[in-house]
Amino acid sequence: MRRRRFLVAAASVGALAIAASCAGRVATPLPDNEAERAFPPLGRIVEVDGLPVHVLERGQGKGPPVILIHGASVNLRDWSFSLMDRLARGGPWGGRRVIAMDRPGFGYSKRGPGRWSPARQAAHLRQAAVALGVEKPIVVGHSWGGAVAVAWGLDFPQDVTGVVPVSGATMPWGAGATVFQTLGLGRIGVDYYQANLSRRAEEGSVESFVARAFRPQQPPPGYIEYVGAPLSLRAATLEANAQDLASLHLGLRDMAPRYPDMRVPVEVVHGELDWLLGVDQHVTEFAASLPDVNTAVAEGVGHMAHHARPDLLEAAIERLEARG
Repeated sequence: MRRRRFLVAAASVGALAIAASCAGRVATPLPDNEAERAFPPLGRIVEVDGLPVHVLERGQGKGPPVILIHGASVNLRDWSFSLMDRLARGGPWGGRRVIAMDRPGFGYSKRGPGRWSPARQAAHLRQAAVALGVEKPIVVGHSWGGAVAVAWGLDFPQDVTGVVPVSGATMPWGAGATVFQTLGLGRIGVDYYQANLSRRAEEGSVESFVARAFRPQQPPPGYIEYVGAPLSLRAATLEANAQDLASLHLGLRDMAPRYPDMRVPVEVVHGELDWLLGVDQHVTEFAASLPDVNTAVAEGVGHMAHHARPDLLEAAIERLEARG
C-alpha cells in the first residue's frame, strides 16, 4: 500500500499539471501582454498585503455568501463559464451572493516569495473576503482549490458556515511521497510535464489536455475557447503552478492530523471515476477523519465533477445553508 501511494503521488504531481492546466485552444503560446489582452480581468482587484487578488461577483441574497476557488493552473474562468450564474440564481432566499477568486499566482492574482501552502493561500484569500464585507461564507474549492477550502475551514472555523471540496485534494500520499518531494523530485516531474504542456501548445494540441481533465465526460461546448489557456502559459503562472504541485503533499501532510478536530461541517462532492484523486483516499479516508461530514460520489463522473454534476454541488451548498 505504501509503495502504491508513493507511485500515485509521483504520478499526481505531473498529472495535476496536465489535467487541470491549460484548458484552451492555442496555436502557439501568446506573449504575456497579448494573453492578457485576449483574456482581460472579468472582475475587480482587491489588494491584500500589497498584492492584487482578482475577484468576480454574481448575485445577492440573504444567506451565506459562496466563495469559489479554482484548481491547478486555471483561473476563476473555470467557475464563471456557467456555474457562477447557476449558483447565484438558486438558494432558499431566491438568490445567492457568489464570489470567485483567482488563487495567488493565477489569473490576475499575484503572489510574493516563499511557499504558498493551502493554508497560506486560504489566509490570503480570507483577507480579500473580509475586505469585500463577506461574513460566514460557504467555501467551495475544486481539486487543488479543495485543499485551500479545507485549510480555510481548519484555520478560521469561526468565520465559515461550511466547506465543500469538489474533486478535492484532501489527503497526503503517504511516507514515500515525503522522501520523493524532499529530494526535489516532485519539482523535476512538474517541470518536465509543464515543458511538455508548452510544447503541446506550440503544436496546437492543448485540447487533448483539457479532454483528459474531463474524461470520461467531454468539456462543455464553448469551454475551451472561454477559459483562457494563454493565461496559464504565462511564465509567472507556470512557476506558481509548479511550486504548488511540487509542494501539495507537504501542505496536506500538515493539515491531515488536524482533521479530527475540524469544527465546521464538510460536504464532499467527488466523481466515482476520478482518475487523478481517487475516491478511496480523498473521499473515504478523508471523511473517516472528520467529525461532521457528508459525501456525495457521482456515479460515472471523473475529475471535473462540478461541471458534470452541478446539481450535487448545489445540493451540498443548500444543506450548509440550512444549517447556517
